[in-house]
Amino acid sequence: MIKKIKGSKKAPRRHTDLIGVDFSTTATKVVRLKQSGDDVVLSGIDLLPAVDFSTASSRLELPRNISTYYGCLCYSCPNAVMRMVNTPIAAEENSLSDTKLRELLNVKEDYRTSATLISRGKGRMDSSFLAAAVPQDDVGFMLNMFPSGPPAPASLEISGLAVITAFLHARGAECADQAVCLIEAGEANSNFVLMNQGKVLLVGKMDFGIRRLCSKLAEDLGVDEDLARSILGDRSINISSSLSSVLGPFAKQISISKDFVERHQGCRVSKVYVSGGLSLMPCWTSEIGDLLHAEVAPWSPLENISYDAETLPADIEGQATRFAAAIGAALGGFESQ
Repeated sequence: MIKKIKGSKKAPRRHTDLIGVDFSTTATKVVRLKQSGDDVVLSGIDLLPAVDFSTASSRLELPRNISTYYGCLCYSCPNAVMRMVNTPIAAEENSLSDTKLRELLNVKEDYRTSATLISRGKGRMDSSFLAAAVPQDDVGFMLNMFPSGPPAPASLEISGLAVITAFLHARGAECADQAVCLIEAGEANSNFVLMNQGKVLLVGKMDFGIRRLCSKLAEDLGVDEDLARSILGDRSINISSSLSSVLGPFAKQISISKDFVERHQGCRVSKVYVSGGLSLMPCWTSEIGDLLHAEVAPWSPLENISYDAETLPADIEGQATRFAAAIGAALGGFESQ
């Protein structure tokens, strides 16, 4: 899932100190991870202002305690594409050409593409790839934020895919023999992933998040969106009617995908794992469980990662789930070596 960035400085043979940067709608989330053997340590974490991709790109200034030589980037973008694709490949092949990928993903040459082989087809069966494409303009924009000196960008991926790496690091052993669904839901975008025995089977991306829920709640209750956002996090107020009307189409798409996987894999999706800013809203967590008829469980991307208490500020500690993509991007940098 890691895509090396052409034109970036050549990375050292072995990374042991990386930053992960997630450019999301509401903030720029940055983590610094160090690896020693099988141990991973969090040595820095911060929430910085969001980056506006519609403006001119400028250098990203990082706090000194977080900056290191190389960084792994990820971002959320409505125009980015992530999809499972199936196609025949020769026995000696493990990858697809950019031309073939653009054809399968229905994108033009102004997109950069990447794919990972998930399962090789036997006989005449197609092979499955987890594929992604991002606009070249976005790649250039992010490279311009690191014009010289450390950190040099070493990789770039879609945030929804980086979360998979973080989840497998945190809960991979627990789910090694199960079929599960991951939902990463933030301010404006949501992603879902269906996996069986640690293997990705389906991925999806939707323009849905806290912003849409707040807008609906504000309309139904006749309040402004700031108050609606506060109500969304209040357990004492019953807002299930408003939630159901907005969540319906989102849950339906996941439910259809879930049923498809269960039929074709002969398995049962036993649990739904949630992360992202929306997972901090208890009413949403219970509602999505009811709509999908499944147990919903939160998880932390800091599981199986060591850190000192002073490394994690109090105002960020309760929001660790929002850093899943940033942590996954950095972990992917270690794993890609």
